[in-house]
Amino acid sequence: MNAAHDTLLLIVADGVRPDVLKAALQAGELPHLAARAARGAFTEVSSCFPSVTGPAYAPFLMGKFPASVGLPGLRWYDRSRSRASWPSYARSYVGPEIRLLDDDLDHVPQTILELATSSIAGSTLLGRGARGARHPGRGWIWAARAFLPHFQGNLDGWRRIEQLVVDRVLRHLQRDRPQFAVMSFLTPDKYAHAFGAQSSSVRRSLRDVDDFVAEAEQIAKRDGWENKLHVWLVADHGHADVSNHDELADAMRDAGHRVLAHPRIWVRNPDVALMVGGNAMAHVYLEPKHRTRPWWPTLSDRWESLHDLLLARPSVDLAAVSLNDHTVRVSHQTRGCATITRTRNALHDTWSYVRVTGDPLELGIDLHNATSVQAHAACAATDYPDSVVQLADVAPSARAGDIMLSAAPGWDLRDKYEPTPHRSTHGALHRDQMMVPLIIDAPATGTPLRTADVMPSGLVRLGLQVPLGLDGLSWL
Repeated sequence: MNAAHDTLLLIVADGVRPDVLKAALQAGELPHLAARAARGAFTEVSSCFPSVTGPAYAPFLMGKFPASVGLPGLRWYDRSRSRASWPSYARSYVGPEIRLLDDDLDHVPQTILELATSSIAGSTLLGRGARGARHPGRGWIWAARAFLPHFQGNLDGWRRIEQLVVDRVLRHLQRDRPQFAVMSFLTPDKYAHAFGAQSSSVRRSLRDVDDFVAEAEQIAKRDGWENKLHVWLVADHGHADVSNHDELADAMRDAGHRVLAHPRIWVRNPDVALMVGGNAMAHVYLEPKHRTRPWWPTLSDRWESLHDLLLARPSVDLAAVSLNDHTVRVSHQTRGCATITRTRNALHDTWSYVRVTGDPLELGIDLHNATSVQAHAACAATDYPDSVVQLADVAPSARAGDIMLSAAPGWDLRDKYEPTPHRSTHGALHRDQMMVPLIIDAPATGTPLRTADVMPSGLVRLGLQVPLGLDGLSWL
């Protein structure tokens, strides 16, 4: 053990809304997290699109938006046939294929788990750099333990398994004192889906988080490195109440299409593959027999009618298509369409937003060659945080659908097959689903904007070099 090195403990409170965490802090329910926030800050930052567990871990563990490293969603269709297997070629990180997420990632850039000298990952869906015993909560043994609680909707059973993972992570902190450790608490998200984001069950799961911080602090104090322990907390996405569920797959089947969609993925010669995640967003892949990514101008003659049919549904808020590898058209049924263009250059990329027939993102202005910080600021007061940068990143990416959908408030895009009926949802571009809490235990010299800022800031805190080409910026 190196007594001189710092240890950063990153806690992921999966699916916790900023207002829920703030209320628990103010009520005195989370004394150890409150003490950490008092040393530094409690603030809100934007997540990514899609705002779903798994892909939304890439920003704070890699400093990159998820589509840019190969994770366009919780479910996606493999046009290239290079990752997902025959006969469906569909990938879903809900269930056994979660073990494949790390391998689906691009090999560059590295995760913070790989860059830190030693690291531990508890229950994180993305854990490259902390395999085997250093990634408790993942692997076949843990999957077998979680199988029945997950598919029976037994959330208290899931919580008991999570506490086993907590014990393993604490044991590693005591025995190994890693340079970086991340512990993901998934129960807040599960309770939010089942009972609502502001339910007492979610508040109880936050007390589990606070108890974990207390135990970690005791370990550090007992071994004499309490002043070297840094504790940060972030969430991957928010939550929004949902009372209406639209089974998009059935809607497209009713329109005469052969649709491949989970769990009905054994479909011969589909002409549409639908991949829903969260469940408030979806990728729609058209003519999936083709192995290369087409652009919308080559598809529009045949598929514009389906695009319009989907956009007209009350469940759909926004639809995005890629005109080429750097230009996205985003549409709203009544607010018209606009284009987003990303310009890549040696110093830094810039983004433009031009209203064509309307203002679907409600920016109120056109943007021209805005930096990522300026583009973030332009969206800050709207219901679509960071939407310009996020849509430009994910929609043209190699594994994204030909049409991307973001659900309307109060709706999600899946009506069947969930083990727990959803009362709250996420995945869309809306503020309630995109804005997440951030607690840091030392003052920031800059302003945290995105969850992608966590990773480079963590590297700076640990005295490690920040790689070039990240989407996040260090607040230190």
